[in-house]
Amino acid sequence: MQYQLIRSKRKTIAISFDRDGNLVVKAPYFLKNFEIDAFVQSKAEWIEATAIRLAREKERHESSRLKLENGDTLPYLGEQRVLSVIREDRKRAKVCSAMERILLVVPYEADYEYRRNALEKWYRKEASDIIEEKASEYAMRLSVSFQDIHIKDTKSRWGSCSGKGNLNFNWRLVMAPEPVLDYVVIHELCHLRYMDHSEHFWNLVAEFCPAYKQYRKWLKEHGESLYLF
Repeated sequence: MQYQLIRSKRKTIAISFDRDGNLVVKAPYFLKNFEIDAFVQSKAEWIEATAIRLAREKERHESSRLKLENGDTLPYLGEQRVLSVIREDRKRAKVCSAMERILLVVPYEADYEYRRNALEKWYRKEASDIIEEKASEYAMRLSVSFQDIHIKDTKSRWGSCSGKGNLNFNWRLVMAPEPVLDYVVIHELCHLRYMDHSEHFWNLVAEFCPAYKQYRKWLKEHGESLYLF
């Protein structure tokens, strides 16, 4: 059974699948390869069942993803905006938002992947501008400072904060309702005061985002809907 092995100072073995459906095994340094292989083989039934389930979920997602054509609706800060695809004799794509619409101007031959890349680039720029502005505002109110902000496309986390003060955010947050985006920004900034999820941490989050439980719940229930393309 093939798998990616990641060794670390951890004390136990953990098995998971990455975004692409590949099996990942995390193990302590002290375990020998044959011991890891034996453990993986003992979980073969679970691994097979999980792989089948993930493959089916991926197939359903692929079949339901937007075609990114005229009339599709795309979320922006929680509001639904109609996509207008305009084909012209041009070499590069142009994306802008106007009158509750997202205008995607592309070359005549632009296929799905071209349109998807153009839209993602636009969303990333919007996310970067909005999140940087909000992070600066809330950092001042929290009396904290951060180093850099990175906009990524992570599946497992909406945001993260490193020990060096760098903040990472998923660009798809710009699709969510604005209060949800605010909560994630506040959450990560609070980690600059408390690098844990202690009572003190959550009390600080609640001070600046009283309805944070509501927004956490929204992400758990609707976060998957932000993966439209």
